[in-house]
Amino acid sequence: MRHLLALLALSAAPIVAPAAAAAAVPVVADACAEAATQVIPTLPAAQQRLAPQRVWQLSRGGPGPVAVLDTGVSAVAPALAGAVLPGVDVSTGGPADDDCAGHGTFIAGLIAARPLAGTSLVGIAPQVSILPIRVTADPSQVDPADLAAGIRAAVDAGARVLAVPVATPAVTPQLRDAVTYAAGRDALVVAAADLGPENQISYPAALPGVLSVASGGRPGRTPAQLTAPGGRLVGIAPTGAGQVVRDGPAGVAFVAAAAALVRDYHPDLSAAQVAHRLVATADRPSAAVNPVAAVATLLPEEHGRSAPTLAPDPVSLAPVPAPDTGPARIALRVALALTAVLLLAAVVATVVRQWRRRWAGTSARKPRSAG
Repeated sequence: MRHLLALLALSAAPIVAPAAAAAAVPVVADACAEAATQVIPTLPAAQQRLAPQRVWQLSRGGPGPVAVLDTGVSAVAPALAGAVLPGVDVSTGGPADDDCAGHGTFIAGLIAARPLAGTSLVGIAPQVSILPIRVTADPSQVDPADLAAGIRAAVDAGARVLAVPVATPAVTPQLRDAVTYAAGRDALVVAAADLGPENQISYPAALPGVLSVASGGRPGRTPAQLTAPGGRLVGIAPTGAGQVVRDGPAGVAFVAAAAALVRDYHPDLSAAQVAHRLVATADRPSAAVNPVAAVATLLPEEHGRSAPTLAPDPVSLAPVPAPDTGPARIALRVALALTAVLLLAAVVATVVRQWRRRWAGTSARKPRSAG
């Protein structure tokens, strides 16, 4: 019961509208990205809604790595300093720790950005390392063969969570086999289900064994198992200590980060069990991913587990509102008072009975005077 009340209180974080400062930042197109110089000091609305800091006392994602299959990830982005591995460019076989387009860096920042002075932007899992796998230079054009090679490269490099924020409308036997390969090695593939035209199926999201994600209610032909914030999201660029705002679906980043938190705190769960936990603990009816519930909820189907205790986090970015316990507190006090009265009455009754027995015994032993 204590865990249930704590979880209800934690999940009641207010949803705050995007700050005016974010609206003033120009949207960055998917081209070679300029340095981000404008700083947004307020916590972005998506992070406020997901409130990952409420569960950081249990998990911040661990060392990872989380693979980002995209345009590469910039190792020189200040918010990702020390977090980006060399990775693999599937076309050249070289590293993928640079990013002209900026799309992969933006996704990686939503997953794992470290805190910087002057801004509140922090990734959902700020202790994971990022494994960049470059499968394209243009996120709107993805070759299924490169995507298949990228999935295999990520798994072979040790990634247990794969974020795939790009998609292809064509499915090939190689891509199917790559997804099967990932599942066979206990790697969870999280893929965007809402890319391209409304009537277009997105792969690998539509393949069995892939956790499919839609962003911000965008329509799509591919069924989505989870939703996550999308649209004008605040993130980072390949260079510069400021932030940028990007349009378009990026919910894969939030779900992949939540999966990293779960895999870190529940290391014995398989990839399929992690996916089930994310879906089972999502907010209803929107199926929105809930990182706090995904980590902290005690699921009845997971036998032999105990619920974690969520203590107040001294480094929370937002205050945790106290639950409204007024009626419960009054009821508890009334119950305690009644219990005390009943106990007192029982004690008094016992004392009276014992006194009567003694008095009766004393009277019976008194000698009678001769008449």
